Amino acid sequence: MAQLQVRQRGEVLRVLPLEMRHLSIGRTPDNGLPLRDTSVAVRHAEITEEGGVLLLTALAGDQALTYVNGQRLAAHQPHRLEHGDEIQIGPFTVAFLTAEQAPRPAEAARPRVVQGELGAHPAHPPFPTYPAHVPPRTAPSLYTQFLPPLFQESEFLSRYLKIFEVIWEPLQVRQDHLEAHFDARLAPPQMLPWMAQWLGVPLDPHWPEARQRAWMREAVSLYRWRGTRYGLTRALETVYGLSPVLEEDPSQPHTLEVRVLDSLDGPDTANREAITRFVHQHAPAHTRVTVTFVDAPESPGADEPAPPFAGTPA
Repeated sequence: MAQLQVRQRGEVLRVLPLEMRHLSIGRTPDNGLPLRDTSVAVRHAEITEEGGVLLLTALAGDQALTYVNGQRLAAHQPHRLEHGDEIQIGPFTVAFLTAEQAPRPAEAARPRVVQGELGAHPAHPPFPTYPAHVPPRTAPSLYTQFLPPLFQESEFLSRYLKIFEVIWEPLQVRQDHLEAHFDARLAPPQMLPWMAQWLGVPLDPHWPEARQRAWMREAVSLYRWRGTRYGLTRALETVYGLSPVLEEDPSQPHTLEVRVLDSLDGPDTANREAITRFVHQHAPAHTRVTVTFVDAPESPGADEPAPPFAGTPA
């Protein structure tokens, strides 16, 4: 049986046997092969079987690229997989191994389920927004061109029509670009709270503008995953730029430990109470959640590096 070997930075993350005729690859957990990284599209690629041949098809196009053995794969162009092919998707390398050469995965007991990797990501700067264009008051009114030639030469009438032009032209420009006011990337900052109320999602005014815009883009999609490990991780990454480590102990059911870095520098700084409250809002229901804040490791070259998890629970 053919297998897919998923590697990241040289470490084998998992080995997936190809037992199905259709396998979707993407960022969200509803894919057959989920790859958790923001550079991976929600529906990135798929592997299908036709006549005993496995075909790889890229679905994301130019938004998220797919490479096979270092060559870029064109979107919606099936590629026949051969033994040893290495598929590059974001930071992941997926090796295709045939049944004869595929290694048997070692079955090791894993009493505790640990998911995620600690990280902190600064917010991207928001797109610049510009106020509506206001016609210059000194220039002749544009409305005079709709009058008979006799009245177009009247300076008084031009200045009189300028009053209505200054009022109506910004509204006309806004009407021509109305769709931009409902785009979280381009809408004026004053529109974001109104959009949040319209969608019924929480929006903290203390979040930086870039985080508010990112949350409004992701909120509707993340509501599908609310109460899951993926939804909690992605929500923390979107709002606070923190990648958590989630750990479950089978000996203590319905418990979850969430470990995050203590703080961020700059405008993304958030207190422990706000992060803890946010985690409890998006954690799985009927689960006892413990939030542990971990000190950031010292920079390379320090005499004694900090322990990996020297944190205190909130």
